[in-house]
Amino acid sequence: MREACFDYLSLGGVFSNGPVALLSGLNPRPLSLVMHFFAVAIYGVGRLLLPFPSPKRLWIGARLISSASSIIFPIIKAEGVRQMFFPATVPAYYRAPPTK
Repeated sequence: MREACFDYLSLGGVFSNGPVALLSGLNPRPLSLVMHFFAVAIYGVGRLLLPFPSPKRLWIGARLISSASSIIFPIIKAEGVRQMFFPATVPAYYRAPPTK
């Protein structure tokens, strides 16, 4: 996962601007975090399977997706699925003030 993250960021463009904006606090949208998180995991699996898929590489790719899911799903659960993915449906007293 570490190597996939480094290689994903070294692609440049939106692949580095998005995660850097999340880390710097310029992009507070949780959906963007989840999207980039799974993009890194899928990119890592793609790098594993690219030369030619083997049973061992498939197994490592499945473990990578599983470990990525075990990291992000508890965060989503703690924050609340509704608050993360459907913030407009949450009553105003639970929402953060809008940012410009």
